[in-house]
Amino acid sequence: MNTAWGKTIIDQLVQQGVDYFCISPGFRSAPLSMAVAEHQGAKSFIHFDERGAAFHALGYAKATKKPAAVIVTSGTAVGNLMPAVMEAWASETPLFLLTCDRPAELRDTMANQTADQTKIFAQYVHYFCDLPSPTSQVPDRFLATTIGRAVSQCKGPVHLNCPFREPLFDNTNSVPIPPTIYTHPKPVLSAPELWAKKLENIDKGVIVLGANANAPAAKELSEKLGWPILADIISSYRELADERAIPYYHHILQSHPNLKADAVLHLGDACVSKTLLNWMADQPNLFHIAAHAKRCDPHHQVVKRVICPPNTFCKQVAPHIEKKQGAYFQEWKELSSLISIDPPPSTEPGLIKTLESEAPSDHALFFGNSMPIRDADMFFFPKTPCGPIFANRGLSGIDGNIATCAGIAETQSVIALIGDQTFLHDLNSLAQLKKTKYPVKLIVVNNGGGGIFSFLPIEKEALNTYFAAAHNLELKSAAQLFGFNYCKSLAELLESKTSCIIEIVTNREENRALHEQIDQQAKDKLCTSFSTVS
Repeated sequence: MNTAWGKTIIDQLVQQGVDYFCISPGFRSAPLSMAVAEHQGAKSFIHFDERGAAFHALGYAKATKKPAAVIVTSGTAVGNLMPAVMEAWASETPLFLLTCDRPAELRDTMANQTADQTKIFAQYVHYFCDLPSPTSQVPDRFLATTIGRAVSQCKGPVHLNCPFREPLFDNTNSVPIPPTIYTHPKPVLSAPELWAKKLENIDKGVIVLGANANAPAAKELSEKLGWPILADIISSYRELADERAIPYYHHILQSHPNLKADAVLHLGDACVSKTLLNWMADQPNLFHIAAHAKRCDPHHQVVKRVICPPNTFCKQVAPHIEKKQGAYFQEWKELSSLISIDPPPSTEPGLIKTLESEAPSDHALFFGNSMPIRDADMFFFPKTPCGPIFANRGLSGIDGNIATCAGIAETQSVIALIGDQTFLHDLNSLAQLKKTKYPVKLIVVNNGGGGIFSFLPIEKEALNTYFAAAHNLELKSAAQLFGFNYCKSLAELLESKTSCIIEIVTNREENRALHEQIDQQAKDKLCTSFSTVS
């Protein structure tokens, strides 16, 4: 009954809205792969590396806000999913994992390509079921109710382990089964008027939009309270280019860490800026609002915790608040206006400022971890609305970034800024960019190693060998290997209609010196005005 079960599993997922399948070839997974191939409602993406396939699914799920499924064979193929699963768990990204397995009688027997896949992802999945091998002894609706349960829990990764006995192919037909649909209640904030009263009695407050806040309604709340908004690079708020968001807050707080607020309303998840996180922990009233129950409080300073989608919180609280004058907001705005950052275009901060002004608004932006995402958080404040901004900040790994961009590129064109180590770490995912629906334009900063480590107080020889992993590789040959256009200028890359690569060569030591210069210039401009908000 392998064929019938495979078809039923895929059909149930499609009926539940999970219709995008990332498949890495394998024989044990044939019943599921063939079912995808034959299902008219299923879309598929094939990639030879399971890790890359999983990160592709992660990117697709981030862009569409709906689960993507991953199908792999047994053994190490399953282990290769772990990095993407960990990132999806930390970032609350929906992934549906279909791992194929040997039947129970072959487990713990040293049978070829057989490993213990039971709960292999441990706490990193929201739901797990080790299915029985296909058999007529199981009720027809078992698969429907199991998949319905799994989809209902797919706010992050869920895992079905699917053992198939040989022969893997048969002529059994599947019988259409109606799905089991779970309906979730709409989130409602209890007693929003009490929160309104608490917040409107605070004059000097700050709204911090962390990762994945997705709270455009924060604008009205900010206007009512007269509080400034400090929006993280992947909060989704900077994309709006809204005047309530304060540019260069990192430099304001870095220059004046003793600046005080009476309260901080933190919406969403963690922030990229360590300076901001440390400052938040030093304020007297830290309130955290997020849709999940996870504790986003590394300094253990949160005094009020509300489990509610941030946008819902803002929409339900704002109408109960009488609008204030907003003097505190204006003070932050004036401080921000004093800072002017205009680095040379060929530098790493200069690349961010170029993208800020020239990136097409119909392109998504992706910033790789280490220096690119930090530079974007410090310097990227567009004057007009831009495309959605993505990053893998759940666990901040440099693995799978190219594959993630490929998943996003199934929905729209992508401009990605990543480092050389990130590029090398996911090199084989360049093969995915030949098959995406929209192009991925990769800007690779090649500073000969891990540039972020240059900011640490480490002796140069040890830094280059043990931290930066210094190299002298030229990346042009990678473009040639995978058949991509290697652009000669950033303008050529931005105008390209196909996936392409440009390599921007910088110097790690010069980059550190430039950052120190920018920090000092900002501090010099801000020092004379600090008394207005102290």
